[in-house]
Amino acid sequence: MPLWGTTHDSAANKPKWAPVDEDSDNRRGDIYATNAGWVQQAGTAASGNDNTDADPEVLVALGMLAGVSAATGLKTPTVTAMRFVVGTTAATDFTAGTTSQTLTCQVTWDEQITVTGSPTITIANGNQSSGGAGNYVLVYTATGSTANRKRFTLASQTLVATDVLTLGGANIVLAGGTLKDQGTTPADASLVLSGLTAVTHTVAA
Repeated sequence: MPLWGTTHDSAANKPKWAPVDEDSDNRRGDIYATNAGWVQQAGTAASGNDNTDADPEVLVALGMLAGVSAATGLKTPTVTAMRFVVGTTAATDFTAGTTSQTLTCQVTWDEQITVTGSPTITIANGNQSSGGAGNYVLVYTATGSTANRKRFTLASQTLVATDVLTLGGANIVLAGGTLKDQGTTPADASLVLSGLTAVTHTVAA
């Protein structure tokens, strides 16, 4: 099946036809691996129903695709995408001039991930404005997270215009929590973000 990758540790091992555009109904981020095969996140436009509690739709049946250990299936989950989640309200649009900004980022894996505790991720601030705002440590939140796409958030922060925020320059920190796939082995390798292409966002005025 040339359009469906099954190789471990490849950011391109999802179906090649699925667009990465977040505005697409068939976006690649909503497709992930379980031990039933490649599946479509329930409750999405592409799934054909709006029931987020439904079983995910199996797109390609590949038994034990996700694996049950770090030596089977896709082995350790791979991070395939990272992004800033920019909202449309004054508190979530990453603009300057407010002390009540909520910063949110999202990390996507190629497998279903279970999170316990409160892992963190750091967004670096380049301080281009010389405003002195420091780095931001975001904490995992279940709100907005899905089976394979996990969100991290930090509320009530001040952003300064022209500062450049960078996601991916530092790894996820477990902070006493865990990230696991369908196997029993913690997804330690999936915590490594610093080797990936970083994502940046310039704070607007």
